This record gives sequence, structure tokens and C-alpha cells, in this order.
Amino acid sequence: MSFGITISNDNNFVQIDSDTPRLCAIHNGNYSAGSNVSVVTFPSPITTPEPPCIFIRNDPSRNDDLYDALTISGGPGNWTGFQIRANNVNMRPTGKWFAAVFASVAQSSYGLRIWDGGGGIVYDSGAAPVVVTKSNSSWTFMGVVQFPTLGSAYYYANALVAPLATDEYFMINPFARGAVNVTGAYHRRGVRFNYSTNRLEMYIVAFPQNPPQNDQGNPAALYARLPGS
Repeated sequence: MSFGITISNDNNFVQIDSDTPRLCAIHNGNYSAGSNVSVVTFPSPITTPEPPCIFIRNDPSRNDDLYDALTISGGPGNWTGFQIRANNVNMRPTGKWFAAVFASVAQSSYGLRIWDGGGGIVYDSGAAPVVVTKSNSSWTFMGVVQFPTLGSAYYYANALVAPLATDEYFMINPFARGAVNVTGAYHRRGVRFNYSTNRLEMYIVAFPQNPPQNDQGNPAALYARLPGS
């Protein structure tokens, strides 16, 4: 930058930059459903051009629920909520969520606030920061398994193995689409954090085929903490 403000820590990592907003949580809460679709409406619209990143923490009591679709409601400049769907009509999506964007909103009546050249808020010390903890896009095909209530499924395990911190979530956006097999057929792709194995698991529900369905797209397993949630 030719002018502005940059704040770095003792290790020279930039913490605040007047040209680049940090990832902030705009809204957060709990989700639940009386069907296999959970509908969340934001308390107020998110006004960024790009859709928000939706992070979820599926409830350990519903460990067998697989999430196979995410729909973000609204449009650029007016994102109003989202829906998440589970694979089976008997599943009941339950857990916690937050919506994050690379922008900031006025949250505090005192502290530090920085605007960019266009008058947009780049930094507000009262806005909840999102702390990205880890990421991995390496998946191992574990075989064809019989998943409860769903039948045959291609099972993939992510390489990251670690328990979730109490305020840690994973981003569900990369899993919002299905997968295409070697014959070009489309199948739903379900994901869950398995609290028994401490890893993200992905299942593509389909009749077994030969060769196995291995074009699962390598979606990123991205984790982040929302302190205080």
C-alpha cells in the first residue's frame, strides 16, 4: 500500500491491514429441524457481493446424520440465510453455525475502527474474528460400506485427525455439490464430522460400481474457531 495502516505481531505477521478485511463472523446461532432440512434466517442481511462462508458444528448426539446440500438464500448484497439438508428423510440436522465474510461491520460503541478509501469498514475491534485452525484437501478412499439408513456408499476419510475444540467448526460450502462417477452419473455427497474417529468423513451414496467412484473432487476440509461461541 502507498498509504494506510498495517499492524503486525512480534513475528511480523500482518494482523490488521487497511486494504484487506479479515474474516469475521457476522451472525451465529444454533440450527435444528423437524425434517431433514434445516432453514436458518439471518437476523439481518449480509451485504457482501460474495456469499458468506457457512461453518457448522454438527451435534455429537446426531453423529450419523450426513449433510449433502447447502443453499444460501438471497443474492449479492442481500444474503438472507441458508438451508442445509441431510441425506435421509429420517435425519434431523442439529448443531451450531456461524456465517463469515471478508468484511467487517460496526459492532462496538468504542475501540478501533478503520475505513477503506471507499468508506467501507475494513476493521472494527468489536467484530468477532474467525480463527482458521487447520485445512486439508487429502482424502483416502476407505472402501464401499453400508451406511445406516442409506445403504451402499463410497467412504472417504480426510487426512486430518484431531478432536474439535469446544468452539471449533468446519466450513460446509465445499461440500454443497455432489460428485460425478466414471460413467458421468451424478450422486449426492454427504459429509459429517465423526466424533468417534475425530475426522471429517465423506460418503457418496450410490450402487457399487467397478472401477470404484474415485472422482470426489478433493474438497477442502477447513476448520475455524469462533471464540466465545
